[in-house]
Order: sequence, then structure tokens, then C-alpha cells
Amino acid sequence: MFGGLSTMLWLKRKHLRASANFWLWAAGADLDDTRDLSERIYLLYVAVIVCGCAVACWLWLLGLVTGSAQTDSPEMAAVTADIALLIAGAALALPVCAAALWSVRAAWRAPWAVSAPDAAWLAQTPVALAGWNLVELAPRLIARALVGGAAGYLVAAFAATALGTQADLVICLPYAMTAGLMTSASYALAWVVGEIRLRVAGRRRLALVCAIAAAGIMLVVTTGALLPRFAGIAQALIFGKPGASAPIAAAAGTLLLVATSAVVARTLPACALTCDAGDASVYAVRRMAVYNPKLYRSLIKSRRAARRRPIGHMPCIRGTATVLARSAISLVRRYDMLPQLLGAGAVLAPMGVALLSGSLAEMSAASGMLGGATGGRILGAASWLLFALSCSELPRAIARTFTDDMGNRFMRDHLPVSTPVLLALDALPALAVAVVASLLVCIPLAWSAGVMSALGAFSSALALDIILALCGALDAAERTPGKLRLSCESALGLSAVTAALIAAVIPTGLAPLAFWITAAAVATMVIRALR
Repeated sequence: MFGGLSTMLWLKRKHLRASANFWLWAAGADLDDTRDLSERIYLLYVAVIVCGCAVACWLWLLGLVTGSAQTDSPEMAAVTADIALLIAGAALALPVCAAALWSVRAAWRAPWAVSAPDAAWLAQTPVALAGWNLVELAPRLIARALVGGAAGYLVAAFAATALGTQADLVICLPYAMTAGLMTSASYALAWVVGEIRLRVAGRRRLALVCAIAAAGIMLVVTTGALLPRFAGIAQALIFGKPGASAPIAAAAGTLLLVATSAVVARTLPACALTCDAGDASVYAVRRMAVYNPKLYRSLIKSRRAARRRPIGHMPCIRGTATVLARSAISLVRRYDMLPQLLGAGAVLAPMGVALLSGSLAEMSAASGMLGGATGGRILGAASWLLFALSCSELPRAIARTFTDDMGNRFMRDHLPVSTPVLLALDALPALAVAVVASLLVCIPLAWSAGVMSALGAFSSALALDIILALCGALDAAERTPGKLRLSCESALGLSAVTAALIAAVIPTGLAPLAFWITAAAVATMVIRALR
């Protein structure tokens, strides 16, 4: 079972050293270059600074938590004590909910993904898969036990202070041990689910995910119903009452799940992990996660998208409907872009309607703050513009298919449609998702402000969704010398200023007209830029 343990430990030590060297490189140190005394002293200096900052942050958090639990009035102290017990019980129930989420994720992906060189090297050595499984599982369990124990210690300190007890180590340690061991048990359960996932064939994995998700929902609902019971367990742990055997039960559950994981791992084939092996090129660019995390995340997403199996197939149609069908299938296959589309339709567009149309100006004029109506309009437009610039990936997500088609020159030259028609067909499925999100946000407005106000807000949001799609399509414009080329951020700024100025001039009831005029102007500008 533990054949080749020394080889696995040697490999694990190499990986831990590489991870430590990665973070030390970000601090200006390197384990591979510590040749003289000065470099070793600097490495020791970095370690002391990091440890000192960790201790200082821990003491600050502990003082903040205990200080927030102290009150002067007896009535407030009683309320705080009840809230503290409820929080302590919910903190013990949180690992159970985490087990449901981790299990669903483990049923979808492998429990651990090795790099392709590691998988190829270990496949040629007499390494037992069960021992390899335990070597990979143990550090993860220890890390999650430490994190859960630290969070549990803070919760216990808050509860003990609120209940009138001094928050010392003897009082808080049983609760912290229970929280840490329950977190480890939750992750061990998800690890076992991930191993079962490796045994299940590819076509049955969706059924396994659905079954685990249904069981997780039932587990979360049951945990919510038993929340008073968890509060009683927390009180018994904090006050040290007899029968508080929760740490022993959590430790026994963790050991049982680890043993189950070892037994299941013995039945796995040797090639079970090779299909989910990580790409070695990702490890070569890990330092990019420090100075360019956005590009590193995009590389990770592209790697996952390349390994993903295609969803759906092209229908047998001809003409311009082919472009629309391809755009719809592209949206279904790139479902990781759906949060960005929902964010553009449910957050960015309604916020733009509220701030650019002058609703903040009316409140500032009524209260006499922010410089009156003019100051409110300027502040509202500036606030939305700053938010839109910080979320510039949302407009680009709506026009992503169009940008990809324009970048593929071979396919673009063979498409039987013009550039404006291609933009309309490619952006239509993604724009429909954003529009539906805007509609769902505007529906509750019909009960509070009336149907006409809701229709006006939805019309403005629809125009703003179209403006966002047009601004995102400007990334596909060619760089021609002597031709003005606007970026997505510049077009967002001009659109925000134009819509705010038109909304300030026209009457209040015609606010949607300002957004549609701006949409027409932006459409003209984008079509001229793409020709």
C-alpha cells in the first residue's frame, strides 16, 4: 500500500520547495541563489517579517473580536449572548455546508490533478496509488484544519466574551479543534467523492453530479433545521460541560474518511489520473500570477476550455441563420461567460439607468446635498463611469463571438454577410441573456413605482445593453494609420457623458430617449470604425 513512499515524499518536498520559492521570489528572495551569508541573512529577515506580520494580524483580529463582544448595558449583553450562541452554532454547521459544495465540485473534477511530467515519471516507478493518494490528501487536510481551527478560535473567543467568560486558550481550544477537524472531515468526504468520480465512466458523471447536488441540498436543509442543536454543542464546548465529545467524534470521522479514501484508492487503475493531468506549461508561467494575475487566470481558463468536450452541434441550415446558430452554440459552450453577461444586464445596465438618468440628482436637490441637482448628475455619471471602466470585461463578453470572428481572417473573408450584420448576429444571443437579466431586475419596479416606470426603466436598460455590446465590439476594429480608433473604455466614457448630458436637457419623463439617442450615435460610430 505504501510502496515507493520515499519517492513520493521526495517529489512532494520538491513541489513544496518550488511553491515556497515562488512566493519568496515575489518578496525579492530566492532559495536557489542563497550562496553567501548576506543572501541567507536577507532570507531570514523575510521569514521574520512574515512571521511577525502574521502574529500581529492574529492579535489584532483577536482583540477586534473580543472587543466587539463587550457591551455596557445588561440588555445589550443579553442580546449579544444570544447572537453569539447562534453564530457559534452556525460556524459549526458551516463545514457541513462546505462538504456539500466541495462534494459537488469533486464530482465534476478529479480530487487532485498532477502535472503531466509527474504522472509520466511516477508511472514508471513502483508507486502505490493508495499511498500517493494519502500523500496528496494529508497536506490538504492539515491546511484546512489549521484554517478552520483559527476561524473557530475567533468564533469561540467572541462567544466566550459575550457570555461573560474570559477568552483564554483552555476555553477556546476545544471549539477550535472541533471546527478544524470538522473542516478536515468535510474535505475528506469530498475527496472520497472525487475518487468515486474517477471510477465512474464519463457518461455517468453528470448523473453523479446531479445525485451529489441533490444530496447536498438535503444536507444543507437538514443542517439548517438542526441549527439549535449545533448551538447547544457550541455552548457545551465553550463551557466545558460533560459529554462534549464533539472533538473526538470529529477526529474519528476524519480518520474513518481517510481510511475510506485509502481503500477506494486501492481500486483505482494506474491511468486514472493521467486523463486529468495538469499542463506543464501552466507551471512554467506561475510567476505571472504575481505581476499579471488577469493574464494568468485567462491562461487557466483557456486551458480548461481546450480540454472541455464540445456541447451541442451545428444544425443543418444555410445562409445568415448559420452565423446566428454558431453564435448561440458558442455561447452555450462557453458557459463560463454567463456570469459576466448576467453582471452586464443585471448590475451594470440598471445602475447606469439609475445614475445617468438623474435619479441621484433628484435626491440631492431635495436634500440640498452634493451641490444640488447639477452636482448629483455629475457625481452619478462619474460613479457609473468609474464602475464601468473597472468592469470593462462585461461589455467585451457580449461582443466576444464577434471579436473572435473578426480576428479569424480566413473565416471572415468567407462569411456571406457584412460587418454590421455579422455584429448583430454574433452579439444577439449574448445580448438576449443580458436583456433578460435587465428585465428580471426591472420587474420588481412595477410593484413599487408602477408599470409605466418599469417599462421606461427597461427601455433605458435595453438601450444601455446595446451600447455596451457596441462598445465591446470596438476591440475588433483594425489599426489603420491616420484613422481614429477608440477603445472600449473610451467609448464607454463618451457614451456615459453623452447620455448624462441629453438626460439633463430633455424632460424627466423622456429619460429613455436619451439612452436611445446615445445608442444610435454609438452605433454610427462603431459601424464607421469597423468598416
